[in-house]
Amino acid sequence: MEVTKLLATFLLLQLSFALSFRTRIIGGEICAEDGHPWLAWIYGSNGLQCSGVLINQDWVLTAAHCYERSGMQLKLGVHNREVPREGEQLRTSAEAKCYPDAASSDSNSCAQNTFINDIMLVKLNAPVDYNDNVQPVPLSTAVPEEGTICKVMGWGSINASEDIYPLVPYCVDIEILNNGVCEAAYPWCTAYDKLLCAGVLEGGKDSCHGDSGGPLMCGDELQGILSFGGHPCAKPLEPGVYVKVDSYLDWIQSIIENNTPETS
Repeated sequence: MEVTKLLATFLLLQLSFALSFRTRIIGGEICAEDGHPWLAWIYGSNGLQCSGVLINQDWVLTAAHCYERSGMQLKLGVHNREVPREGEQLRTSAEAKCYPDAASSDSNSCAQNTFINDIMLVKLNAPVDYNDNVQPVPLSTAVPEEGTICKVMGWGSINASEDIYPLVPYCVDIEILNNGVCEAAYPWCTAYDKLLCAGVLEGGKDSCHGDSGGPLMCGDELQGILSFGGHPCAKPLEPGVYVKVDSYLDWIQSIIENNTPETS
């Protein structure tokens, strides 16, 4: 009898652990309300949902595959998507530039994006006003080393098996991994010199659907823009792949300098 009780208790504990793990398979927690003043929520008429990062008063950086030809709506200063807060601002996209679009041209290669150079600058239809909840992000000054703990965030799905989108952004700490891990997981991608591989080798923590274009923050600096990952999310040995911002700093600066009106 005692053996039967012990076995039953053990099985209940195992089941409890399994359920707890699955309900937290993305592994994140709600971001602090004051911890993401540069985070943008991007959405469009076709059901698009992405995240982005405010670079300055006129520009948001995100993933090129978030491009929508009919235009994008961008909310800055937002935390709860259904509860407006002080300083929150809504803008629309006035222009989009995807690498290698030149600042001096009217070309737009965003619609042809194939996850190579998956980076896009969106010009806002009007400058934002800075306040406690709306601030620009500090850009990378050096590439993060392997093993660095960084944070990814967004309003993407918090469940790997079905899309459950929260009203507030979730944050999760992940690790900069050797690019060889991502090369093994996604051998079809051939541009890892401009990418960062980040996640948790054993799985359970990851970005997910709807987080595309969101920031990979290492310390206080923007190091990556979420491009793609495994399906379902948070599988072992299938981490997220992020555009390495450091590789595009010259391009970003060129676009911004040549497309921002001078102020008197």
